[in-house]
Amino acid sequence: MDIESADIASWNIAEKKVNGTVGLIRYRPDLHFLLGHTNYPKKLTIFWDFEQSNSSGLPSDAQIEEMRQFEDAIVPVLDDDRLAIFVFTYTFNGTREWHFYTNDISSVGERINSALSKFAKLPIEMQVETDKSWSKLREVYELCS
Repeated sequence: MDIESADIASWNIAEKKVNGTVGLIRYRPDLHFLLGHTNYPKKLTIFWDFEQSNSSGLPSDAQIEEMRQFEDAIVPVLDDDRLAIFVFTYTFNGTREWHFYTNDISSVGERINSALSKFAKLPIEMQVETDKSWSKLREVYELCS
């Protein structure tokens, strides 16, 4: 099974508006062949709540830079060897989410802790759930096609 790493994979961006608030989805359109893959039954979601500087629901330039640095720190340590597959981000109404599929939550946690050790405390929360059918990525594909 040949899965490109997130840093060289193609990405699409979709935008939606709900009551004047912008929602952005950045996703990998090339992962249909992985939907329901049994090697990656767990979905890790990392949430970052941020203060909205305007009514768009999107982060400020400074917040975007902080989030970019965070993403640049965790994605390579998780996705480069496919311990976890980074599949999409969702930004809406004061929250950005990063979504990964994995089978080894313990190792993912260790790598995240190590990668973030050089950062000040970040406003993130993590959630793990079983999603054997990859239903969240399926929803993204349905919304964006």
